Formats: sequence, structure tokens, C-alpha cells
Amino acid sequence: MKTLLFILAVLALLFSCTEKNDVIKKNNPDVIPGVMLADTISYPVVIKNPDTTDTWTTRCLIPLDRKKLVDMVFDAVYKHKAQPYNYFTDKPMTIKDVKELEASDDFSRDKVGKLQFWESWYFDEKHQIFTKKVHKILVAYERISDDGELRNYKAAFYIKLN
Repeated sequence: MKTLLFILAVLALLFSCTEKNDVIKKNNPDVIPGVMLADTISYPVVIKNPDTTDTWTTRCLIPLDRKKLVDMVFDAVYKHKAQPYNYFTDKPMTIKDVKELEASDDFSRDKVGKLQFWESWYFDEKHQIFTKKVHKILVAYERISDDGELRNYKAAFYIKLN
């Protein structure tokens, strides 16, 4: 009988803690449920296929509205909702700096072909939910050789997200 009471007490404690944690998470959207798997992992994502013969990448990018995404980032900068930073110096850029970038012969929003994300990753094993919190996004554009081949990508700027 004592064993049964002990087991019931432990189960009640576990469930009350779980429910309490769920309530805390619902009331505070900044709390991300689960275990942190990666704190500030960084990786690039191609958002424009530079190789027209690469059907797999083309297929992967079909659901992406690249133009809308790029325009939203630039609009956020121009509306002072996002602060652009120089990738190489980590110093803030001005609106004038961004306008100069856009006016340069080297740059076009149509050439934005890669993003780099800095994220934290969490996994909630109980609910089988994988969550990523994006901290920064870097915008990079294609640099094309004289013969029309992709040479590399050049960092335009990055923005920090809340």
C-alpha cells in the first residue's frame, strides 16, 4: 500500500510540474519548450539555383517566394524595423550605405541567391516538436564571372531579429 501511495505521489508531482511548465510556456512566448540542441549554429541556404541543370535544387525551391523574401528584408531596413550590419566589421550600416549597395553595378536584388542563418535549435521530446529561433540573417548576392558562371557569393549585410 505504501508503495502504491508513493508511486501515485510521484506521478502527481510529475504531472503537476509538467502542467505548470506548459502554463508558463503559454504565458511567456519567449520560453521555447524543449532541450537546446544547438546554441547559435550558423549555416548557409541557397535561395536561388545557380545551376539550371540541378533539378533537385530547383524542385526544393519551388515553394519559396524569393523575391518577396528579399523585398521584405530590404523593406524592413528602409522602414527602420531592422538594422543592417556590415558582415566584415559588425558595425551598423546606414540607410545611405544600403542605398549605395543597391546602386552599385555589382548588386541587384535579383542576384540575392544565398542567406546565412544564425539560430538556436530546440527539441521538445514530449511533444515531438523541433523549434528553431533565428537570431540573424545574412543576405548574400551572386558574383558572376565574365563568362556567366557563378564565382561566389558576397555578403551584402545581415540583420538581427528579436
